[in-house]
Amino acid sequence: MTKTTAGLHYQPYYCEENIWQLCQNPQYADGQVLFISGYGEYFAMLCQQGGEGKGHLVCWDYHVVMLHAGNILDFNSSLPFSTPFEQYFAWSFIDEGLLPEDLIPMFRVIPVGEFVESFLSDRRHMKTEQGWSAPPPPWPLISQSSSNLSRFADMRDLEFGEVLNLSEILERFG
Repeated sequence: MTKTTAGLHYQPYYCEENIWQLCQNPQYADGQVLFISGYGEYFAMLCQQGGEGKGHLVCWDYHVVMLHAGNILDFNSSLPFSTPFEQYFAWSFIDEGLLPEDLIPMFRVIPVGEFVESFLSDRRHMKTEQGWSAPPPPWPLISQSSSNLSRFADMRDLEFGEVLNLSEILERFG
């Protein structure tokens, strides 16, 4: 089901599109998009709606949030939609030393304008032979025929934005 958070578009399981839609609002033009992924198939995260409370682990293949005015905007967090950066990171991520290497999150930091101009998705990653893996959003596709979503999620691909580990992102923005 689509919901609106204070006039903002949201569709479950479409975090990249939710944030792309948020980027269309001039109020957020000076923000940074954080594309979170890892070097393994999944990375570990806490305080997500898919988890069973604050202390329960969720493993995402990727997740997308926005950093704006010192706050993280995350439609999927069990924390408030807009949470101060340091609080969000303290509650949402496990110390890297406690995780196997393939579950450690990495962060692609991309200015809003660059994300809007360079990101393409035709939702192909959500289609299966049986149909949609989750109902699609009601708004138009970002791209009718191409997708570079996998390149944004691949932290070895350095074309878009800057890739930082947890320590580096905390140092930069904390």
